[in-house]
Amino acid sequence: MLDIQVKRGALTLALVLSAALVFMRAAMAELPPQYTVWQNFAAITAQTSIPEQLGVVDRIERTQQGYRIFGSNCWIDAVISRESPKGPNGQPMVGPSRVSAVTLGEKKCK
Repeated sequence: MLDIQVKRGALTLALVLSAALVFMRAAMAELPPQYTVWQNFAAITAQTSIPEQLGVVDRIERTQQGYRIFGSNCWIDAVISRESPKGPNGQPMVGPSRVSAVTLGEKKCK
């Protein structure tokens, strides 16, 4: 009887620890949203071609598809591509994603 209780206790502990590990690894997978937005914003402001096309940048707005950068009566849409970290052999790893590319659209004016 005691042997069955010990086995049940060990099994319960193993299940609880496994579930905790799964949730803990998922929680470590990505940074809070504001850090991702800040990284995206930094990637956009690092693009030297934007001021060359628009002149002085008035504002940057988030849209459903990415970001819209305004300068006077014109704007450029930007889409940020992010990729998950990879290990030495190319296998996916747990950790925050990083900006891999900034795709700029054509300049549009009113």
